[in-house]
Amino acid sequence: MKQTRRTFIATGAAATAALGMPTILRAQPSEYVIGASLPLTGPFATAGQLVAPAFTLAQKLINDEGGIGGTPIRFVTEDSGYIPQNALANYQRALATEGDALVAYFGDSTGFMKLVAPELTGDQARLMGSTSFASELANPATNPYQYLAGPSYQDQFDILLQNIKDAGGSNVAFIFSNTEFGRDPIEHGKMRAEELGIEVVLEESTKPQGADIPTHVTKLAQSGAEYAILQGYVTGVWPQLIGGARQFGLPTQFMGTFWGMEKLIADRVTAEAGPFLDGYQGVMPYRYFYDREDAPRYQLFAEAAKEMFAGTPLENYMSTWTLQTMCALEIAIKALRDTVEGGKEPTPDNLAEALSGITDWDTGGFFGGPVSMVDNKIGTGRVYQYSTESGLFTPTSDWFTV
Repeated sequence: MKQTRRTFIATGAAATAALGMPTILRAQPSEYVIGASLPLTGPFATAGQLVAPAFTLAQKLINDEGGIGGTPIRFVTEDSGYIPQNALANYQRALATEGDALVAYFGDSTGFMKLVAPELTGDQARLMGSTSFASELANPATNPYQYLAGPSYQDQFDILLQNIKDAGGSNVAFIFSNTEFGRDPIEHGKMRAEELGIEVVLEESTKPQGADIPTHVTKLAQSGAEYAILQGYVTGVWPQLIGGARQFGLPTQFMGTFWGMEKLIADRVTAEAGPFLDGYQGVMPYRYFYDREDAPRYQLFAEAAKEMFAGTPLENYMSTWTLQTMCALEIAIKALRDTVEGGKEPTPDNLAEALSGITDWDTGGFFGGPVSMVDNKIGTGRVYQYSTESGLFTPTSDWFTV
């Protein structure tokens, strides 16, 4: 039988399929790359500058552990200024520069995650975590490659409202920044409050910075709210609102979501303005960094940080913002390891499949116990309370899984 080029290729393909081998094999990469956009300048530069060292620490720890199946990992970070278009340009540059070696990316905001979503197709797709807990991102049907490193903002409201109900509260105020970040859980929170029999007596929108504190506090006083949930703030406004309410003599119990739960901010406010944050509560997806008993991953972080960041704030303490980033990176690394060790190429689809398969995972410190990825999020958290005397946030509730 005459062997033509066509029959040779067809015969070879059939033999390859019969042996269960792939017809195309990518060359083994010399390294895996994870890119990132961080707000090193702009309105959230404080958070970005505290987060940036996490990438250095993560790279060292992962490579000291043998990398991914013996292949080292490298992180590439760029400044976004907290401008989604800048972050998108950074992502596109990373794709062009790193090619197939770029297996995952870390974004700096909900705005970027929404802007980049239509781009995540074909060769442009990559597994993508971020600083965002935006509720709409927790949908693998529409955002298969994007994930949350914890509970969505809606989940966080669920946890806080359940805590209010458990404490016997009957009404609540929602105070939020006039941003997409701030508005995210408000409608859901109203529905959940109604289900729990809690009356929402005030919905107050503020500027994310430079808010008119006296006006907002006056409206809060007129509402008679027992509780107030603050949403959509990072380094400013939320302490000013609480301080203004205390000067006004309001007994309202204030509660915050993740970005309003940083010890460094609470400590600084206390040192500069007095103990008015005492008793402030909020939802936190993770254990704080000083809660390292039975947390081997945290202990490993602490040992490395003491050496790598001597003389800096990260020497003995990792901010909540840093922990959130580290958790997002750990999730990406978990999906990458599971994919590679399972004998599959780290394509976006294979990584997304591994991500959705994370079940009963012991993270070694971040959460209170084994967690699972459901709808591309980990819907777990608990309520903590700040003490101005100890300077610590300590838990006041059990862990909730939403």
